Amino acid sequence: MNDMPLPPAAFCKGYALCSPDNLLLPETFAKSEKKTIGKKFKKPGRKKAWAKAQDEGWTVRFVYMRLFVPVFHSTSAPSGDVYEDDE
Repeated sequence: MNDMPLPPAAFCKGYALCSPDNLLLPETFAKSEKKTIGKKFKKPGRKKAWAKAQDEGWTVRFVYMRLFVPVFHSTSAPSGDVYEDDE
């Protein structure tokens, strides 16, 4: 077991695409709006594709991203809590 304490959560500000259904796409997170758009819409034809997407309701939103180290807990019961069938 690792006795080293976990680092505190950190925050980063940037941009992410938001779908017409009002869902943020975390995989599009970037430091600038242009880079965010570039993650979803590739050249050639990026400007036309982005203009069409905007007409459909896509937007670029300013966001904060929270970075943290996940902690996983065991879902199995300790061996002392296992009960035998009384048959």
